Order: sequence, then structure tokens, then C-alpha cells
Amino acid sequence: MIDSSIARPAAAIALAVAVFAGLFARGGHRPLDPNEPIAADGSLIAGRAHTLFDSEPALGAYGSPRSDSDDPVDFEPLIRNDRGWAQAERGQFRRLLGGRLDSSLCKAGVHPQLLGAVRSYYETRGREKHVFSLRGPNAKAAIEREWSTPADQDIDNYVRHVLQYGLLHRSDIPNDRYAEFAKTFAGTQELGTGCTAADTR
Repeated sequence: MIDSSIARPAAAIALAVAVFAGLFARGGHRPLDPNEPIAADGSLIAGRAHTLFDSEPALGAYGSPRSDSDDPVDFEPLIRNDRGWAQAERGQFRRLLGGRLDSSLCKAGVHPQLLGAVRSYYETRGREKHVFSLRGPNAKAAIEREWSTPADQDIDNYVRHVLQYGLLHRSDIPNDRYAEFAKTFAGTQELGTGCTAADTR
């Protein structure tokens, strides 16, 4: 009969060898738990090992949205927070949309208002679309919807007519700063000569 004082240590050694062999027999690394340190070879086998920013509430852990996340849970609150800016930009067109599309828009007190509203609106809209599109397709689709309301369509139609009548000129809106404007009205022809070119600052 085998002495139990020998059998127990032998069984423990055999079990340890079996576990070790099971982990490394395939020649690969055991995937790290996200809370374990980065692999010695720097391979980040865990995918993205957790860092201090994932575990320390003071540094934004536990549910804080990632700035590059394409998950609606992360970006939709940010879009909602920015709605006030969108409403303010649309609000600049309230008087303009209710007015006449004629040479009265060329007057010294009115034309700068028109030019300022167009520049500000399309700069903000372009910036918002660009920032959220960097997150991925979900955020890009969401921000496109956010800036495609009936009010936004009314503004696009109004500005298109203003351009066609020559009451505003493409040269008034530099492409390098207002890419959203340039993209939106790329195919719009300036058919009229309602106003001379405004300042091109």
C-alpha cells in the first residue's frame, strides 16, 4: 500500500504539471484578464488591458463615455447636449426666412446679418458632423439625422435661392473654413447679380 504522506504531494505535483501543460501545451499565451498587467512582451493579449482610467472614478471610470466611442450610449447624450447650439444657429434665420428674397437683402444693415448667419450656421453644422463622424458609422448617421430636420432643410433651400439670385456669392464663404457650405451647394449656379460681392473675411 502507498504511503499517504508520499501520495498526497505526488498528486499535488501531478495536478500542477497537468494545469501547467494545459495552459502552455498549445504554444500560445493564456489570454490575460483585462485587470491583469500587460504581457511581458507588450503584446496586450487581453485586447485592451485595463488601466488606471478604467478603475479610478476621479479619472472618469465607471460609465463615463469614451471620446472616440461609436456606441449610441456614449455619443447620444453628447448630441442632446449640443442641441442648444443647433437651435441657436437655426434661430438666426427666423427673420430671414420670413422676409423677401430680393435686393432688400443687399442693404448695408441686412446683408451682413445674412452673411453672418450663413457662415455661423454652416461652420457649426460642419464642425458637428466632422467631430461625430470620426467616431464611426453609427455616430455619423446620428449626427446627419440631427442636422437634417425640416428647419435645416428650409435653411438649405433658402440659402440655395439666395445664391441663385446672386444675393450671396460663393466667394463670400471661403471653402477652406466652410467645407459644409461648399459641399451642400456644390451644384448650385449663381444665376442672378442681385448684390455685389460682400466682404470675404
